[in-house]
Amino acid sequence: MFFILKNKCNYFSVNWALMNNCNYKCSYCHPDLNSGSIKAPSYEVVVQFVENISSHAKKLGLTPYFEFGGGEVTLLRYFSKLIQLIHKNGGLVCIVSNGSKSLLWWRENAEYLNGVSLSYHVNDIKDEVHFLKVAKILENSNNTRLHINVMMDPHKFNDCNSFAERLKKQVKCSIALQPLFEGFGNGAITKKYQYTDVQELLMQSFRGRPDGKNLPESSSSLDIEYTDGSKKTVSTFDLLINDQVNFIGWDCYAGVESIVITFAGEIYRAWCMQDGSICSIYDKEVILPIKPTRCRTKICQCGADLSSTKINKSLVEQLNNPIAVTQLL
Repeated sequence: MFFILKNKCNYFSVNWALMNNCNYKCSYCHPDLNSGSIKAPSYEVVVQFVENISSHAKKLGLTPYFEFGGGEVTLLRYFSKLIQLIHKNGGLVCIVSNGSKSLLWWRENAEYLNGVSLSYHVNDIKDEVHFLKVAKILENSNNTRLHINVMMDPHKFNDCNSFAERLKKQVKCSIALQPLFEGFGNGAITKKYQYTDVQELLMQSFRGRPDGKNLPESSSSLDIEYTDGSKKTVSTFDLLINDQVNFIGWDCYAGVESIVITFAGEIYRAWCMQDGSICSIYDKEVILPIKPTRCRTKICQCGADLSSTKINKSLVEQLNNPIAVTQLL
């Protein structure tokens, strides 16, 4: 049993849903994520907020780390200019993308991307060859950590798995067979899609290949501490795939170490949206939490949420009680 889950990175993380326009319309993705119904913020608003958060992070002695998703953020007209600005000012940038942008775009912008998480959607990827070429460009970028999520549609599980096997042979990067959740994208995740036991085992065991790059620690890398005193490093995906995502009653440092931003510009501690909105990117003054919150959310499904430090205070108190320790061990 573990009781401490601590992020290994010296980052202040901002997971930002920058725009909800996407050129794909996946069946398992809520329209809130792809309909283009919300106007993206202006470049001036985004830059001002980025500068404010960067200043906040540096005061805490942390590196500002921006993870942009959508929608498909590479469609945003000023996106290249934005990531170049963050890079120039010492921040880090990671994006979630379907990889559909031109090969030229990826070649020109790879140097500004510290991390790219490509999502393979078996129903919507029209050009598998293009997807693989994008992956190769990012594999060859020495400063970019590439990760690929193969979205495991239960109805096309074998097709997804076959692509993942081909991908593993051709590209050196981490690969996850990503399980899908009902209610994804509208703040109402209820349960995982139905998979067979064999499929569950396959998703748990599948990995990519080491890329051999000497890069800073990934924001998804976590140290966990067990009640017997042992320690281990895991990824957010390890927790997700093994259903270790219920932290009800734990102290969660989302909001202190990280924030998330919705398409409308509202700022929350995490994508569970517990405790309500903190403020907005449009506010003149942004005041962020300095204390953790007590988790009340049954499923912590998003990688950004899982990355925040979590401490089971009740177990800590028991461990400080010799009688309770004997019972635990």
